[in-house]
Amino acid sequence: MPKYNLTWQEADAVLLDSLLLATGGESGASLQDMLLMADAIDGTVFTLEELEEGLEKLVSVGFVTIQKNKLSLTPEFLEKYEQITLQEGVTEDQKPLITLLEQQPLSGDKIEEIRVTVLKKYKLKNYYQQYLEQFG
Repeated sequence: MPKYNLTWQEADAVLLDSLLLATGGESGASLQDMLLMADAIDGTVFTLEELEEGLEKLVSVGFVTIQKNKLSLTPEFLEKYEQITLQEGVTEDQKPLITLLEQQPLSGDKIEEIRVTVLKKYKLKNYYQQYLEQFG
């Protein structure tokens, strides 16, 4: 069984933040829109490996879904995000997305399931390559 990164990284929070901004919290966004938003926020350019790992983790905890080639945030994520941002005592330094992600346990079995089913059908590498060719 392959080894998985079972810890949350700063890149995962940036990925989630860029998807939140690209979707406006509603409907879905293409991978290209999400990547462009990440670049616009702070110049982040994800590697294919960072995207794969981040999406595997975010889908496995039920924060992101992939439907009809669009990435969408789940109502569960939006509710938890709203709760954590409204908590008293949370400061800008604490970064609510990182705090929220760190509360979500990761499972290698669940990540493997997502990798084999959801992401294989999504053809992430193809979309990433198209993005690089157009904007790289």
